[in-house]
Amino acid sequence: MQRNTLGVRVRGLMFFKKEIFSKYQENLMAKFNKSLVAGAVAVAFGVSAGLAQAGSKELVEKMYELGKINDAEYKELSEAAKPADNELIGKYKGGFKWQTADGSSKFQVAGRVQMDYYDYDHDLEEDTFGMRRVYLGVKAQIDDIWKLEATYNPDSNVLEYGYLNFSKDKALNVRLGAQKFYAGFEEGTSSRFVDFLERSVADGLQPGKQIGIQIFGEPVKKTFFYALGYYNGEGPNADESGNTGDAKDSMFAVAYNAAGIMSSSKDVIAHIGYAASQGSRQQPGQDANRGNRRPIFIIDGEARGDDFGEWDLTSGLTTFSRDHNNVSLVFAKGPFKFHHETTNVDISSGTQNEGIEASFNAITWMITGEDYSKSYGMSGMKAIKPNSVFTKNGGTGAWEIGFRRSEFDAQEVATGNYRGADLVKTDTIGIKWIPNEKIRFMLNRVTTNYNTPIVASAGDETAVIFRSQVDF
Repeated sequence: MQRNTLGVRVRGLMFFKKEIFSKYQENLMAKFNKSLVAGAVAVAFGVSAGLAQAGSKELVEKMYELGKINDAEYKELSEAAKPADNELIGKYKGGFKWQTADGSSKFQVAGRVQMDYYDYDHDLEEDTFGMRRVYLGVKAQIDDIWKLEATYNPDSNVLEYGYLNFSKDKALNVRLGAQKFYAGFEEGTSSRFVDFLERSVADGLQPGKQIGIQIFGEPVKKTFFYALGYYNGEGPNADESGNTGDAKDSMFAVAYNAAGIMSSSKDVIAHIGYAASQGSRQQPGQDANRGNRRPIFIIDGEARGDDFGEWDLTSGLTTFSRDHNNVSLVFAKGPFKFHHETTNVDISSGTQNEGIEASFNAITWMITGEDYSKSYGMSGMKAIKPNSVFTKNGGTGAWEIGFRRSEFDAQEVATGNYRGADLVKTDTIGIKWIPNEKIRFMLNRVTTNYNTPIVASAGDETAVIFRSQVDF
């Protein structure tokens, strides 16, 4: 058998992984001379075409380093180990992903599953298991500059995300389609990475997901962020509600992280953000389930009990202007983080000029020492990677505890335009276990005080909520 002939025949095929071949390497070296070793490795290439390219490259490098193959053989086998430019290579790195050899085009199956359990201290709400979210979708990148996502929510039968994104670098992104428009740091944080099971009541006033166009970027990495948007304003995957007296919403947001000028330490976050949006709306349609009233907002509590408030439009109005404003402050040092937000919504028309304000303060501590700055993004927090990943061989995972106090205030709204509790205060205590960056278990105790009894005769409610979560 000729070495060179065999090498030519197997060019382009893949190697055994290094760890598989290494068990036999010493025996092979003892039995064969350099030429036969190269031939034996080449045979391995031929029968293991389904194994990883990375292992084959490492094996060739090691054999060359040990002097078991000469320069010509090293060059020939290295070429054989290279994938074609358009060949997809699968890997697991923060998810199941495939990409071309040059990394310019990528594809990923993505989604999340969140199963919750709710236990209330009264019998007016069900103690129940429930599927909070089940998202299924794909993410992709084409030729470095084009990115897309299509994510479907089968529970709500709605497209959560469906957009095309153009970006040459992080300083400028142009995103068109169904997406989340930046309206505050908590809103910008994915439900996969929020500090507590549910976002604060302040977040319930945000525009959230919309269809439109958004231009955003980070001209200075982890220092300055901006966003400009223009969208329907009718909610997730929803068209405009009418063709008269209606207008798109416009938004802008800026954020600055002053950590660089406040400290030389890299484990600091000093985030200050502001977001605003404005748009004209038509009179909402009558809702038969609410006595044919026309609610502008329906407010939900942080324990996900019954709606505790409805903000109605004054009878006879046909159009109104709606304004959102949000201020976000996030400060962190190593494993300690403080987060404050205030959100205001104002309604303006000829006869109705009213506003609602909601805010919260939250403190969290990674008791296993993870550094919050490593999971910080200017538009929201990202996944926390445990210092010690929990596996079958051991590890602790990451553990976090936190406390949040929030307040919802609609006392300035006219009595005839608001139904329910107009002053609501909520305390949440939470503990979180993160075995790895893709799995979370969260336990929250949520105590809510309503100034007008809503779900309990005393006006108070305590709920214990548990979540198991996986995203991929």
